[in-house]
Amino acid sequence: TSVLIAGGGPIGLALAIDLGMRGVPCTLVEQGDGSVPFPKMNQVSARTMEFCRRWGVADAVMRCPFPDDFPLDVAFVTRLGAYELGRIERPARGKQKPGPFSPFNMQVCPQTWFDPILLARARSLPGIRLLHWHRMESFVEEGTGVVAEITDLATGERHPFRARYLAACDGAASTIRKTLGIGLSGYGALSRSLHAFFHAPDLIAQTGARTANFYQLVDQGGLWGSLRAIDPANGYWRLMLDELEADQVPDAALFPRLLARAVRGPVAVAWREHSLWTRRAAIAERYSQGNVFLLGDAAHQVSPTGGMGMNIGIADAADLGWKLAAVLQGWGGTRLLASYDEERRPAGQRGMEATTKYFENASGVRGDLQAIEEESDAGNALRSTLGRNLVEVTGREFRTTGLQFGYRYEHSSICVADGTAAPQDDAEIYIPTARPGSRAPHLVLQDGHSILDKFGDEFVLLRLGADAADTSALESAALNRGLPLRCVTLSEPEAKRIYESCLVLVRPDGHVAWRGDSIPFDAMALVDRVRGA
Repeated sequence: TSVLIAGGGPIGLALAIDLGMRGVPCTLVEQGDGSVPFPKMNQVSARTMEFCRRWGVADAVMRCPFPDDFPLDVAFVTRLGAYELGRIERPARGKQKPGPFSPFNMQVCPQTWFDPILLARARSLPGIRLLHWHRMESFVEEGTGVVAEITDLATGERHPFRARYLAACDGAASTIRKTLGIGLSGYGALSRSLHAFFHAPDLIAQTGARTANFYQLVDQGGLWGSLRAIDPANGYWRLMLDELEADQVPDAALFPRLLARAVRGPVAVAWREHSLWTRRAAIAERYSQGNVFLLGDAAHQVSPTGGMGMNIGIADAADLGWKLAAVLQGWGGTRLLASYDEERRPAGQRGMEATTKYFENASGVRGDLQAIEEESDAGNALRSTLGRNLVEVTGREFRTTGLQFGYRYEHSSICVADGTAAPQDDAEIYIPTARPGSRAPHLVLQDGHSILDKFGDEFVLLRLGADAADTSALESAALNRGLPLRCVTLSEPEAKRIYESCLVLVRPDGHVAWRGDSIPFDAMALVDRVRGA
């Protein structure tokens, strides 16, 4: 196979789809059957939705069984059905309208639905071989590729697989990363946390609470956990305890105590699965070695506060996919794959720092909260002040437009800096820019489609305005080097205003590689630069 993908979670599936759509044969090895017993992920960022649109699965995500009329609000409460301290309103999917920055908003699609959507798309593409109930035992780099030993768990037979490249999508405990001797840096373990899943079809009705998708739980001990509606139509909920004490064991007696702390009054629930896990903030010291590449949790582990973990990994797949295809198809240069680490490691670091801060904001909700449920002047004053602070500070993890769209490949060797100043990098506020290295900004064209729909299959040279300079020299250089290039002329004045140049070269992953008002004298050098030669 050209590319061997170890791990069949959302990141491995996303990489397989991206490669499959580019005509690159790949084999995905997953030791399970692909099913997800309980969701580790629930939020699909707007940027990930843009990738899903390109991969042909956005409509399926939008049609997932999460109810269209269920508000996606975040509520800060003392207990469900007791005092509400503050609220961040987010419209239900059926009431959403596209914002100014993207055709999409953040969506709720738990992993129990999201992974099967990706799996179905992968199965539909020729050239993708999916091997479930198979486990990669070991690998060695040999010559210009990798030889891995794969066990068929149904028969016990072992088979050698030869691949040009190996993609490690095997999670936080990645054996591939450990085999390579790649260490982790960062903050390490932040907390021991617990997920407990239960069914309670009438939970909101029983408590009289105002409907929300996500309830942050704050009592005399501070902000200690959350309740999330996973599948409201079937009454499936997740209770999360942010910090489990070092000697605390999640036994059968613990769950009713947590529920009593989270919900006012007795309610009937049926407990299902639970998982004990470690919240980490860590990043691999390098994202690649030889012909092996790390993606997703194998490369970076971030706190789920902010809901960015999987979404950062999806962007890893979108970055690496086109680069592997370019090299395998012969037009990618010898330095192209090195840019994966240059670009994605800083993006992973950025996500780790932001989500760690979000967790610190939440765990820092402490102080004299004894009156938090008192029906008194002191209680009213405390709840009012605390509620405003929760929405403003802790609520930052739910206002992540800049974090989703604003990552930039500032020092990438395959982007040509134009000397302009970088806009402020703010996790809450996104400032659209076509500065090289940035995601090409969204714009609704005269035909009603997003300009983002022009990108994805090859390099695109935007000619903005009928008077844009001649581009034949760049087109000829691209043809000479085999770089796939399509020219798109747009007459919308808004496009030129947002992109700030007459000519903009956009990469297959939707990031700007170069911009200017005329083609450089040495067009061949520009082509060689952006293809990693």
